[in-house]
Amino acid sequence: MAAKPKYKYPLVEVVWVDAETEHGWEEVEEEANLSLATTIGFLIKDQADKNGNEMLLIASTYADNATNGRFKIPKGMIKEMKILK
Repeated sequence: MAAKPKYKYPLVEVVWVDAETEHGWEEVEEEANLSLATTIGFLIKDQADKNGNEMLLIASTYADNATNGRFKIPKGMIKEMKILK
C-alpha cells in the first residue's frame, strides 16, 4: 500500500448556515427555517476579499498549483470548522 500523501492544504469539515432560495409561488408560512450545510474539502484560503468580506475558500481537488470545485463560504455563516486528520 502506498504511503499517505502529505497535503499542502489542510483537509477541513465546515458546518455553516445555508442561504436558500425558493422558486414559484409558495404559501406564506408561519415559521421559516434555514438549513445547516456541511462541506468537506481542502482549505485553500482563509482571508478577506477586496471588499473586506471574510471568507473561507475550499476546494474539492488540488493538483500542482491549481484547484477545482472551489467553494467560498462567508465566515459569518460558519458555525463550526474542524481540521480532519
